Amino acid sequence: MRVVYPGERGSFAELAAIEFFGQECPIEQVAGFEDVFTAVKKDPEMRGVIPIENTRGGSVHRNYDLLVEKRCYIVGELYLKIGHCLIANHGVSRRRIKRVLSHPQALAQCRKYLKRYRSIQPIETVNTAVAVKMLKEEGANDAAAIASMQAAIDFDMEILEENIQDDKSNTTRFLILSRSPLAPAPAASSMKSSIVFSMDNTPGSLFRSLAVFSLRDIDLFKIESRPTYGEGFHYLFYLDFEGDSGSEAQKNALNHLREKATFFRLLGSYPIGRQVAPVYATQDIHVHDR
Repeated sequence: MRVVYPGERGSFAELAAIEFFGQECPIEQVAGFEDVFTAVKKDPEMRGVIPIENTRGGSVHRNYDLLVEKRCYIVGELYLKIGHCLIANHGVSRRRIKRVLSHPQALAQCRKYLKRYRSIQPIETVNTAVAVKMLKEEGANDAAAIASMQAAIDFDMEILEENIQDDKSNTTRFLILSRSPLAPAPAASSMKSSIVFSMDNTPGSLFRSLAVFSLRDIDLFKIESRPTYGEGFHYLFYLDFEGDSGSEAQKNALNHLREKATFFRLLGSYPIGRQVAPVYATQDIHVHDR
């Protein structure tokens, strides 16, 4: 088995991959989210790691769309505690910073911190660790990045301040992707399933669709709506619910839902994820308060 994650070394996606699969598993980086899905789709032994939602920044909508477009399956999840650092080249003081680079989600998760420095211009990048790499290559002395401590370690950069995120319990949920679904698991109580569906736009149609789970005492964890491409304001609904899709109650609920839906796809059944704090590769870095 091999694993791919989006972005650059030191990204939170890489940390999530290491936490889920361990240090010994071969882990490779690719440029972006779509590249993760493409790699997984090509190779039955490949697994992908993508962020799907954050407690502060909300859902990563592009990855919801790609789950349908690329037809990959969810086979696992992980909840990673996110600690953002303000990172700069060596010798750069906070007083000289005019730009802060990072992924839009990271900038959103540090909004209150950035408001304290109104003269600083936030600049979006494709990935948090990519922002650190850009500063390193540029040799910038008037800019900083928001990223993980691991990114500062990997690129030999200086941390100006730790844990600058607005919410100290900041957590990102990552999904593990595969070309094929997991086999049904016997311990349904520790499982979660994800589906995507749509229905006719008539009064009460969504209520009746969700009622198939309530009738069978199945807990719903999350529902997310996304517009259907090319169909105006017609929506796909992504739903996470308790249990394995192969268990009796869940199977009956899904069969009932299929009767009502105009579109239905099972995205996967997988063990409910654990919450972890990242373990960094090394701690030989000092935080400088400049």
